[in-house]
Amino acid sequence: MQPWAPPPPAPPPPRAGEAPAPVAESERRPMVDVLRAVALLGVVVVNVAAYRRGVGPNLAAAGGRVGGGVDPLTVTLSALAEGRFYPLFSFLFGWGLAVQDARARARGRSVVGPWLRRCGVLLVLGAAHALLLFDGDILTTYAVLGVGLLLVRPLRPGWLAALGATLVVLQGLFTTGLVTLATAFSDPEGLGVTRLRSDVLADLAADARTYGGGSFGDVLALRAGHLATDYPLGLLTVGGTVAGMMCLGMAAARVGWVDPGRWPGWLHRAMVPLWVVGLALSVPAAWLVGDTALGTLDVGRAALSWALYSLLGPAVALAWAGAVLRAGEVPALRRALGLLAPAGRMTLTLYLSQSLLASFAFNGYGLDLGDRLGIGAAVALSVGIWLVQVVLATLWLKAFTMGPVEALARAAAYLRWPSVRRRAEPSPLAAVPGGR
Repeated sequence: MQPWAPPPPAPPPPRAGEAPAPVAESERRPMVDVLRAVALLGVVVVNVAAYRRGVGPNLAAAGGRVGGGVDPLTVTLSALAEGRFYPLFSFLFGWGLAVQDARARARGRSVVGPWLRRCGVLLVLGAAHALLLFDGDILTTYAVLGVGLLLVRPLRPGWLAALGATLVVLQGLFTTGLVTLATAFSDPEGLGVTRLRSDVLADLAADARTYGGGSFGDVLALRAGHLATDYPLGLLTVGGTVAGMMCLGMAAARVGWVDPGRWPGWLHRAMVPLWVVGLALSVPAAWLVGDTALGTLDVGRAALSWALYSLLGPAVALAWAGAVLRAGEVPALRRALGLLAPAGRMTLTLYLSQSLLASFAFNGYGLDLGDRLGIGAAVALSVGIWLVQVVLATLWLKAFTMGPVEALARAAAYLRWPSVRRRAEPSPLAAVPGGR
């Protein structure tokens, strides 16, 4: 393995008194943008289960039948991606706040105003996204918890990391406890657990019929009805994980761990083995989650499946990040990964457009593919959408400096419209230097 290439000379730091401004292209770290693009791929793969609206309530169960188990393909996909990439996005979200905070401090300014306005834009976009396109939205969660992130901003990196890890573990234990208690007390005589699961699956099947056969108005009404319960439940079950990963991202940015050249030796040696071990453990965990989602629950299986899901997800997310960054140490891989960087600079635009395309492709008011496609074909279609987005993002950034939704978010954050048309000069995306 080749050593990490030395970064090019850093651009001049922000000067005191300058107005707050977004990160310039010369200051971006393309390997971080690569991580965002990889996370975007993981998210679209996981969301296939919800796009299809099958009876399976998660990716591991999406290819199975009630009482009939799950198939190896969906177990493998779940092991690679289920619960792995929204924590990675959360980590990068916290990393972004740390970078913006450092830039604001260098100018003698506060990041609070721009960050609050940015979170406000995410909240509005997320609510519209959840209502109009996809009820599995995560932007609203980022917006709400992103505001709270300002409260821990003064903490030192060690305390941020400790807080983040604690929140992740506590969320896993809390969610596991909720599932265990719900299973244990759903029927004291142990006779109605199967019926309870059948009712839940029947509700999912009824929703699937609305998505498959209803008009856009019918689907809109269904989503609106879900918002009141689904969002608080989602915040309750994943909020600690999201907030914890944000804190870890802030800590990593503060100590420069986005660059593997600054990792301690033990982490440099252990990252790839930890990634392999985490994925290996994820296979039985995914099978267990999918199997219990489709069959009769018992307390032990419910507790074990949710404990593994809640705790392995963030750990494997960090391992994915480390594996990608380590791959960037190899010049040939770094050049290949650099092709993904443009998509990572437009993740907000691409995330919303994924939902737009999937909503049209899978729902009844569009192409009504739904369950007409098997889970394998649906995943292939979603990966194809992502690949097309990577190409389109590259073409877009040849003419513009940012995506359209990113421009809107920056305009709101900095109270002025950013320069989006690219001037006639060589693009920095022509070559992606290591670690910058």
